[in-house]
Amino acid sequence: MELIEVATRVGPVPVRVVGEGPAVLAVHGALVDSRIWDPMAALLAPHARVLLPDLPLGAHRRAVPDRSRLSPPEVAAALADVLDGLGVEAATVVGNDTGGALSQMFAAGHRERVDALVLAGCDAFEHFPPPLLRPLPALLAVPGATALFVRLLGIPAVFADAGRLNVFTTRGFGRALLADMLVPARTDPAVRADLTALVRRMHKSQTMGAVEGLRGVRGAVVWGRRDRIFPPGDAVRLAELLGTTVTWLDDALTFVPVDRPDAVADAVLRVLAQAPAA
Repeated sequence: MELIEVATRVGPVPVRVVGEGPAVLAVHGALVDSRIWDPMAALLAPHARVLLPDLPLGAHRRAVPDRSRLSPPEVAAALADVLDGLGVEAATVVGNDTGGALSQMFAAGHRERVDALVLAGCDAFEHFPPPLLRPLPALLAVPGATALFVRLLGIPAVFADAGRLNVFTTRGFGRALLADMLVPARTDPAVRADLTALVRRMHKSQTMGAVEGLRGVRGAVVWGRRDRIFPPGDAVRLAELLGTTVTWLDDALTFVPVDRPDAVADAVLRVLAQAPAA
């Protein structure tokens, strides 16, 4: 695996690169990093060159140089900078959680850079943030609220461990991985301020504004049938936009790449196989 730091409009972004073949850009969500894609990347590495950027979404190790530029549309546009920095003209983009919303914005605004789009459970349409987390932007405006929110997610039963209290993943992230991903937001006030700014700038107009630009994009949709964060109805609407059908998973929740990396890898391989001849 190769590690490359790329200059982007939102600051330096570390990118891990694994495998050989057509480019696949994997976009993670808020408060996690690219390691959520590692099991999928291992499955794809014999068939594709997988690009794994660690974006400034709350688990980043260095605060961004200019917080005024940190917004979902700017981070989405920075995906073009990532491709430029790696010398990649276009990629199949796969997104989950907030990363799925960013992937939609990127695909809508940079059609020539996106060969196909795979959405594996994510914000979409008028649900950005999603219904269960809709109060979050306003809540994080309260001093100390972001630190409290991060501590709450650090409770093992909420995020790290499998179990009934974990509404995000059936398998759990594992305590060691989750604790490490939360370290920046727990210990660095500047990273925590980045996270607050990013979440407060999330708005449904950003995902709604991407809708028309997604028509005609090739793609796939993989979704947890019992997902309580992202409405299953959004999966159907996204599939209609992309001219495909939903792959429903009974054993996955919000973080589909964690619960079923094999299903996400299969979806990516399907769209790669359907690529038109050069």
